[in-house]
Amino acid sequence: MKITALEIEHYEVETTAFGWRDGLIGRPGGKGRETLLRVKTDEGIDGLVWVSHPAITEELVRRCFAPMFTGADPLMREKLWYEVWERDRLEEFPMYALGFVDVALWDIAAKAAGLPAYKLLGGHKARAKAYASTVTVPTLDDYLRLADRCLARGYQAIKLHVWGRLRDDVLLVRKLRRHVGPDVELMLDGSAGYNLEESVRLGRAMEEEGYLWLEEPMREFNLLAYESLCRTLDIAVLAAECTDGCHFNAGEWLLRGACDRLRTSWFYKGGLTGALKTAHLAESFQVQADVHGCGLGSLHLICALPNSLYYESLVPEECVADATAAGRVLPDADGWVYAPDTPGIGWEPDPARRIG
Repeated sequence: MKITALEIEHYEVETTAFGWRDGLIGRPGGKGRETLLRVKTDEGIDGLVWVSHPAITEELVRRCFAPMFTGADPLMREKLWYEVWERDRLEEFPMYALGFVDVALWDIAAKAAGLPAYKLLGGHKARAKAYASTVTVPTLDDYLRLADRCLARGYQAIKLHVWGRLRDDVLLVRKLRRHVGPDVELMLDGSAGYNLEESVRLGRAMEEEGYLWLEEPMREFNLLAYESLCRTLDIAVLAAECTDGCHFNAGEWLLRGACDRLRTSWFYKGGLTGALKTAHLAESFQVQADVHGCGLGSLHLICALPNSLYYESLVPEECVADATAAGRVLPDADGWVYAPDTPGIGWEPDPARRIG
């Protein structure tokens, strides 16, 4: 089998507007477009992956990836992954671009094998526990109403994306626990909005309220600050989401005790190949590798890993762009999401949404 072409396609979508913490930009919602990379082969098996930052991605596909990959054997994933890594030495690819082609190659391999991607990736389970990962909403009452909606939809766990204002965020931590009761699992993502002292104060409040983890409270440049935070707090600190360097960098976080749970993802850790390397490294340290982000790529990755349980579902779900024929991944009445059992990843686009 040989790769014959890399093609970019665009699809129309519509989403609702949402915001993030103070200082970060949300999205305006409304009509937009999603971009798909299609890797074609001489055996008629296409590998698909939805990509971000389309202007940058299209330039990289045209200038770098198409010349690199056309004519290559798509089943030689490790070889091709390291070729991209070598090219990165001078290109300094954006993290989100390092693994696009790799994911499409896994899609090709799974389709060729007649297997769902999670089984080809390793195959550990067929479902994952979904948690509702909130956008940032204007008021405390808005958060409580959103929590009610999530619980009614079947979610058994909720993760807050907060304002980045310590006093207000601590109040929200306490009010939400009182509102949902003791049995709902709660987490919080600080989106790197705090310094070390603030992170400790927030973490202490979360400990008192029985939260499961504190995620990325500080920018992830300083390992010493995260080492200090992990030594100080009892609550698990989940980190290394946005660090460059895939498993090479993750090894430093684990060795130095700078996190209690480690983030992995296909779009920030060099595709599914890099995500697996990162997760297996975490497993050797007896650490959970929590997968960042929603969608079928993330779900297949979770279901392939023994040290990953939770599926992140952004809520309201209508904030997430989706141009697939199958639609968004949603939990059942008990809060579980299930990987599709059809060959590949399952990212088949809706042809009615095709632009051009």
